[in-house]
Amino acid sequence: MLTKRARERPKRDAPHRTSALGLRIRKARQELGLSLAAVAGSDFSRAFLNQIELGTAQPSTHTLQIIARRLQQPIDYFLEGPEVSAAAVELTLAEAEMRLHQGDHGRAEQLMTTILRNDLQQEVRTRAQLVLAGAYIRRGAAPEAMPILEEAIGAAERAHWTALLVELYDWQGRAYYVMRRAHEAGRWFDRAYELYQSAGMADPVLKARILGHRANLHYVAGQPEDAIASYQDAIAAAEQVLDMPALAGIYEGLALSFQQTGQYPRALSYAQKSLRIFETLQDLRMTGQLRLNMADMLLQQGRAAEAEAVFGEGAAQLRRVGDRELLPLLVTGMAEAALEQGALARASELIDEALDLAGRSTDPIVAVGTHRVAARVHHARRRYSTAHRHFDRALEVATTIDSPDLRARVAYDYARALEEEGDAPQAAARFRQAYEAGHAVNTRTAEGK
Repeated sequence: MLTKRARERPKRDAPHRTSALGLRIRKARQELGLSLAAVAGSDFSRAFLNQIELGTAQPSTHTLQIIARRLQQPIDYFLEGPEVSAAAVELTLAEAEMRLHQGDHGRAEQLMTTILRNDLQQEVRTRAQLVLAGAYIRRGAAPEAMPILEEAIGAAERAHWTALLVELYDWQGRAYYVMRRAHEAGRWFDRAYELYQSAGMADPVLKARILGHRANLHYVAGQPEDAIASYQDAIAAAEQVLDMPALAGIYEGLALSFQQTGQYPRALSYAQKSLRIFETLQDLRMTGQLRLNMADMLLQQGRAAEAEAVFGEGAAQLRRVGDRELLPLLVTGMAEAALEQGALARASELIDEALDLAGRSTDPIVAVGTHRVAARVHHARRRYSTAHRHFDRALEVATTIDSPDLRARVAYDYARALEEEGDAPQAAARFRQAYEAGHAVNTRTAEGK
């Protein structure tokens, strides 16, 4: 949920004329056959509701929320018409922020697309753009969010809206992070944190979120010890206010960092904590991500049957919400777990499905993962030329991503396959490639200390 800010009170609708809001309230009430008293209940007077319908009074955001609930209407029902009530705008923004916070980015996007069609005050428009951009980023459409964020940042900088700017900088960093551009992401996270500090802000939720995002960069840069320290700083801030989504995300980061250092029991412990929070919040995409991480840890520990079950649970969840970005990785994980158990026919079926799903994804990491496992499956079936094509494709895509450890993993699997085929010179070259990628990870870690 976005932080609350002091802001100008929007201009009220002109009195003594029937407003679009009043007309829509009356229309919905009459369609349900409800009296003024039935809608007002004990929360406000029937006379006040009559004034709202006539346009001589305006409801507060809280009052409009009660009216919407009693009239069984969604908030965006009150945005229709030639003019828009300030209360309807504020309530729609509040609901969209809440939906984004809960992981329902589809509804947040729908609400903000509707609201931005109207003539809004500049600060309200900028806040709506922030939520809309956040919804795009959450569904993996970061490039679509970029122009919206750039316009919003320009407006906020000109108006010196400091608190809003900190959030915009943080979301800009997240957009670059999703696009696998770690350097640019770090620059924006640093700007967000520096502005937060220089402005003397005291919002622990926002602070924890920014620290958690900066910690993510340590993780992807191959600096797990630094990442662990940063995640722990973020937890210290988040626990002050029990911001559950922020805390769950930080636990996820800690799990991955402990996994990188080989501390699997601690990694699984934090992954389970994060999973429980996201399940409570009913954020299915994040629970899918957590199951992907946990299953990968189990697979690395040699617990292939358990891993396949966890991959499968995550895949089933994501099928229900129509996810296209994460699902291929979970199905790929199931295929690799089946391969580790010697179930070659099941592994072949699953990797074919994963490759088909990957064709609809825009994430290069999905392409690397599916082609790497497809290569392993075809190698196990002694289809060596097909396996080599998949390995080559995985390496080709991996070179476009700032992730040396991912390149090392593909090169190492390729080297082992070539070694089993008896091609010692080519195997040595791939082992060297894996070593150099791993060395790049270690160099980054040393430079970060």
